[in-house]
Amino acid sequence: MTGAAERDAGQGPVAHALSVVGRRWRWGLGVAAIVFALGAALVLFARPVYRAEARLRLGEPPPMAGVSPTSGILNFLRMGGDPFANDLELLSSRTLTEELVRAEALSVRLVAPRGWHRDSLLVSLALSPRDTTARATYEATWDDQGGVTVAQVSPQDSLIGTFRVGETAVFGGAEVAFAARKPDGPETVELSILPFGEAVRRERGRVGVERTRREANVLDIRYTHHDPQIAVGAVTTAVESFLSLRTTLFQRESSESVDSIRTVAVRTQQELRAAEDSLEQLQRRAGLLAPEPQAEALITRYETLYADLLQARAEAQLLDGRLARVAESESRLEAWSMLLGHPPFLENPTMGGLVQQLTGLERSRVQALTLRQPGSLDVRTIEEQIVLLDGALRTLVAQYRDALGESIQEAERQVAELESTVRALPTQVVELGRRERDVRLLTEIVVLTEQRLRQEELREALAYSNVQVIDPPALRYRPVWPRRGLGLAVTMLVAMMSGLVAMVLVERSDTTVRSFPRLRAMTGAPVLAAPVAHNGARELRAVELEALKRATPRGCAVVYCRGAEDSARAIAEALGPVARKGPAPVEVYADAVAVAGDPVLIVMTAGRTPEPEVRRVTELLREAGASVVGTVVAVGSAREVRALWE
Repeated sequence: MTGAAERDAGQGPVAHALSVVGRRWRWGLGVAAIVFALGAALVLFARPVYRAEARLRLGEPPPMAGVSPTSGILNFLRMGGDPFANDLELLSSRTLTEELVRAEALSVRLVAPRGWHRDSLLVSLALSPRDTTARATYEATWDDQGGVTVAQVSPQDSLIGTFRVGETAVFGGAEVAFAARKPDGPETVELSILPFGEAVRRERGRVGVERTRREANVLDIRYTHHDPQIAVGAVTTAVESFLSLRTTLFQRESSESVDSIRTVAVRTQQELRAAEDSLEQLQRRAGLLAPEPQAEALITRYETLYADLLQARAEAQLLDGRLARVAESESRLEAWSMLLGHPPFLENPTMGGLVQQLTGLERSRVQALTLRQPGSLDVRTIEEQIVLLDGALRTLVAQYRDALGESIQEAERQVAELESTVRALPTQVVELGRRERDVRLLTEIVVLTEQRLRQEELREALAYSNVQVIDPPALRYRPVWPRRGLGLAVTMLVAMMSGLVAMVLVERSDTTVRSFPRLRAMTGAPVLAAPVAHNGARELRAVELEALKRATPRGCAVVYCRGAEDSARAIAEALGPVARKGPAPVEVYADAVAVAGDPVLIVMTAGRTPEPEVRRVTELLREAGASVVGTVVAVGSAREVRALWE
């Protein structure tokens, strides 16, 4: 341990604190008095600060954009942020701050005596359209002729000119019209002009915005300033600029959304028309109106035609076989009897009648041959009839065969056409489904975009200045600062704390000798005497002097620490012949060696000799082999002696 903590290690917390106060109360009282004086001056002579306030209620935000099924989820996740928080950010935006600085000319600061504000000294104050970028200070002085002389005093001295009361003076990026001087008004005021960007940086965030309750969309807007008119004007401008900016943003957002959605809607309608035309062309070309019933009917027809084709081919093959046997047969009657067994011929009454006639003629020829000669007229007549009937039958059979071949060819053609149609049917059905899907999707998109377009047009038509002013901008009935009673109480508390801190710091930084028990622990020798300062000299009581002479052997060397030379000389004179010649300082090892082998008496001064110095002298003496028989501590008063022993 070091310093005060080491000196008071054996004391309790309360005793240690009291001892610190007893030693350092002058420091604490002085620091507390200075702090209280400064704080009281700050509270009593501070300019009053006025606060203007307004309360707004923000209406429900406009409907969220989008009509898709997932819009509810996105609204729940608040992908677009909290609408109320977004509105609060507008109040701290640079745009609103710039508007506030321009409207209230906050880049111009009026320096006037206490109690004089803009409205009592100026008719009007505004900033020039072109933002200033220079810092300057101007001085305005009223003369007896009713004029005002304006001069620039910083960064350089120059005369701006003399202006009549009420006349607008343009200088430093400001347009100022001075009012007539009041009877008790100041003769000179100062106008300090900041660069516009610097003023915006300083004012940004000065407009206080606070939500009254977490579950209420109500906020308080406040602004504090030394000039009450500026405070009210700043809040009014903040509210009006917020309403205007919020409405502009909503309308711009709605207008941009309407334009973009209208473009998407027109393009989607064009794509839908093209898809519908393509679908119509495919249906006309493929003849597909109802794909499933049409495909089923087409397959049924194909099966029917293919079955008829197979049947016709089988019939033609059977007829060709019978005709071949007819051609090989020698008997016409037998041949035509076999041909008549062909089912179509069997069912044909014409051919049946011809075959019956042929059979009858054949019988008549046989009978005629039994009665007449082969070349007789009757026989020739019958044979001619038989030839005619045979030719007629052959003609009928040939015509039937030709008709059967033509029907087979027609059936084959129809079957081939149906086969090509059936093969192309899957591709056409797939293409038809794709185009129908395109039409359906585009139709849904058109419906959604139309709904969204109507919604955004409704948003655009609405007025989004749905901010209700609950409490209009107004000034508080009294300044918010200074609050003298509270300010003085806080100043007193701060002064007391500062005094305590000062006492602790001084105590912690003091390393001088302040405790006899600790001094004995460091040197290993008792404290033999404590001479008290009196009339500029150190005096020992008779009892202390007698005890010091008894405890100090003859030839004792008197040494002293830095700063205790006068006290050591007084102790050496008091000891007389007991001490060696003159006191000596111990600065280096050679000084300690000079008194080696002799008893040594160390002299120091309480409150002036540092403990590290005592420790250094003691260590040098021990290293040189000198024996310390005791110490003498010079003190300032008898009361200090008691404190050192305690």
